[in-house]
Amino acid sequence: MQYALGSLSWVMKYKLACNFNTPKEILTMLSKDKHWSIRCDVAANPNIPIKILKILSKDKHSAVREIVAGHPNTPKEILKILSKDKRSYIRRGVANNLNRRNKL
Repeated sequence: MQYALGSLSWVMKYKLACNFNTPKEILTMLSKDKHWSIRCDVAANPNIPIKILKILSKDKHSAVREIVAGHPNTPKEILKILSKDKRSYIRRGVANNLNRRNKL
């Protein structure tokens, strides 16, 4: 299955990563894609498994971490770690996420 995903075009991977109905197994595989933008799209998917959010919270590309910081399902223990990120916009994303949760 992973080989089949590797042969897909960037556009097809994008469509899968953004689709709310994409199976969690596919999202898990796409979360390891070499293109950071695909990993960002996976991180933004509302149906992403928590374990993948945890993995993506340590991504080398800051844009992926930024999306994880703003994701409404990111566990608080991950937000705590991201609140110490060297990038200010990631720390700001954590603060905004926590503020939204506190208003609910």
